[in-house]
Amino acid sequence: MNKKGREGQQPFPVRVGLMVKHRSTAWTVVLFLLLSAGGLGAARAQDSLPDLIKRVLPAVVTVVGFNAAGKVIRLGSGVFVDPQGHLITNLHVIKGVARAEVKLPQGEVYPLTEMVAADDKADLVKLVVSLPGGARHYLPVSGARPEVGERVVVLGSPLGLERTVTEGLVSAIRTLRDRGEFLQISAPISPGSSGGPVVNMTGQVIGIATLQVRGQNINFAVPGYRVLALRDGPPRPLPGLGAEGKSLPPRPGVNVPRPRMQVR
Repeated sequence: MNKKGREGQQPFPVRVGLMVKHRSTAWTVVLFLLLSAGGLGAARAQDSLPDLIKRVLPAVVTVVGFNAAGKVIRLGSGVFVDPQGHLITNLHVIKGVARAEVKLPQGEVYPLTEMVAADDKADLVKLVVSLPGGARHYLPVSGARPEVGERVVVLGSPLGLERTVTEGLVSAIRTLRDRGEFLQISAPISPGSSGGPVVNMTGQVIGIATLQVRGQNINFAVPGYRVLALRDGPPRPLPGLGAEGKSLPPRPGVNVPRPRMQVR
């Protein structure tokens, strides 16, 4: 009787064991699918960054300023913000120059002679570039305050290296004494980056790269809402062009100076 009872109970633990095994296998499959989905999502996010850069880079230019002898004394970056050919850069990039030129990514060069708005505290200037047919590539400027930790890219010509892209985060939003509010960013910048756009992951300009301080990737950008606050006025000569408001005759091209590099 006991033997038969035990024999009658033998299949039961076997079935339980099979159920546990099936459930374990099912959870393993579910876990694998979840991890796979996460990996695909990360891959897609990473793949979208090159696409974003290809889309926004054509709107970014190099700005070069010359003295009366034709020597390069200013080097910076800029970005078109509307189809009319209005260009945003830093005011210090074009201050005191005898002639200024802008070089497009495709290599075309156009003179800069007039500005329509400026903000000394924000170190911003809006310039007029007479492009045939207007600006084919331009970026929208966002007036929203970015979140700390938001991912950004900076585009420009650091040290004359055109079409350079760096990546980082919005590290903080700070008020600088007598200068107003700025974005602190971790994306690396160098001389020549000034005036380049700080772009979010949707392709909007949320800031203009402006200055750096000593330290590891402690850089500052003028927020996009300060760019939008610029009030257009009648076109006027660039500062430094002289009382008559005339620049030196434009040259057929511009030779952007390259940095000296040492291989160690």
